[in-house]
Amino acid sequence: MIASFARRCVLAAVAAVFALNGAGCFPSRESAYSDVRGSRLHSYALWRGEAELANALPRAAGNLSIEDSVRLALAYSPTLQSIVQEQEKARGQVWTALSDALPAVDFAADYTRLDQVSTVNFGGSSVQVGSRDNWSYQVNVTQPLFRGSLSYALTGARLFQCLTDEKVRQAVQDVVFQVAVAYYDAVLAQHLYQVQVEALQFAEANLRDVSVRQEAGVAIPFDVLRARVEVSNVQADMIQQRNTMNRARTALFKGMGVSQKSDVTLTGELAYNPTTPDLEEAVRTAYMNRPELYQGEFDLRFQRAALQVLRSKYLPELEAWGTQLWAEPNPHDSSDLGWGRRWTAGLRLRWTLFDGLLREGNIIQQKAVLRQSQIRLADTEQAVVQQVANAMLDLADADELVRSQQLNLERANEALRLVTIGAQEGVNTELEVLDARSALTRARGLYYTALHSHVVACLTLQQAIGMMAPPTGQGTVPKEGPRTGVIEQFLSKAVPGEALPEQAPTQSGEGGAAGSQPRPTEATD
Repeated sequence: MIASFARRCVLAAVAAVFALNGAGCFPSRESAYSDVRGSRLHSYALWRGEAELANALPRAAGNLSIEDSVRLALAYSPTLQSIVQEQEKARGQVWTALSDALPAVDFAADYTRLDQVSTVNFGGSSVQVGSRDNWSYQVNVTQPLFRGSLSYALTGARLFQCLTDEKVRQAVQDVVFQVAVAYYDAVLAQHLYQVQVEALQFAEANLRDVSVRQEAGVAIPFDVLRARVEVSNVQADMIQQRNTMNRARTALFKGMGVSQKSDVTLTGELAYNPTTPDLEEAVRTAYMNRPELYQGEFDLRFQRAALQVLRSKYLPELEAWGTQLWAEPNPHDSSDLGWGRRWTAGLRLRWTLFDGLLREGNIIQQKAVLRQSQIRLADTEQAVVQQVANAMLDLADADELVRSQQLNLERANEALRLVTIGAQEGVNTELEVLDARSALTRARGLYYTALHSHVVACLTLQQAIGMMAPPTGQGTVPKEGPRTGVIEQFLSKAVPGEALPEQAPTQSGEGGAAGSQPRPTEATD
């Protein structure tokens, strides 16, 4: 009989497994890959714009300023959207720590079927005790009264929340810096592409001029051939720079978290703002603002709280408990086959006297972790000072580079003007004109590159002193980005957008203007 019952149980279990498998509770390898392929096709449809727009990336259109790009990044950057979830994890840790002080309530229900009811013999007669069917419901309540680790655990959870908030601040600063640099990279690439376009226009105009003079018998075939080669060379440079410009724009869209199909016009400019930062004030600002330093401070305090939690394991734990039971048959009288109830309550003391040196080992490890936290904080402070000093050196070098390239640009422009006049009067050759034009193109490219280096150096300094992050204690992603211009606390007063006089002088000769910097325009949202 027992063997037959066991066989029936095995067959029922096997049938249940097959039923669950048929219902899809245990997916096969093929079905798992099929599900992933479906998800990939849906993502592709989102990219093509054929699926619903709820989950599609936003598309930016129209004028785009540096402020607009930062606002879009703060709203749509995947990096920020991911790091904010760390705050939810920290909030959950606070609730976990708080659970040690709150009561625990659980409910249990039980049904037991007996094969045979127990009987008691009294003078030759048997009396049935209990019932074949037994039901019970039970509620258990446990309330901690004393746990030495509770206050330290709550302190650690709160500190972990602060630590997570500072990670959000750092993520905001990193995103703002990366998007700002990507924006100015795109602006630089746009300027360099325009330089190559104008250089190609000059080369084509020169080719037409040389061809006309050859027909008039003034120029020789070599001059025409040399002009054709120059057109091909400049055209190759223009194509390469156009590719660089397009790649810079895609990198900007990726950093902003918008669709690659966005169509924007960059309105920002590579403005030159001469600055005179003070090292002592910059370091003080960095010490008071850098999120990495606040993370180190909170991590140090968190590790101290964790050490106190481990030390509290030497203390006893006291809790009160109570149980309410409803059962059939009556739990007080087994001969009563009706429902009955019973409650019990008491106190429970637990004190671990020896655990095989487990507590000692954990404390030794935590002390080492605490010491590592102290070392990391000191090292971070030194790294911050080094970053501030390096940023100031880079800014000084970039300032000098802008001024030198401004002078070089003026000289190259004047050289082209003179050689063009000389060629018209027969003093200079066409080859000398092409060389002068090539030198001016290179000088313009170097000048824009110098302006870009100065702007990036200013951004790097602001990042080094922590001025791109939200204010300390603000653990949310702001809707507005920080100012990306001059830090007035320690930088000299400079008008935003101020430029050296005659930034890009107008070239003389054929081919049009060498291109002056357009003035910044306001972006429309």
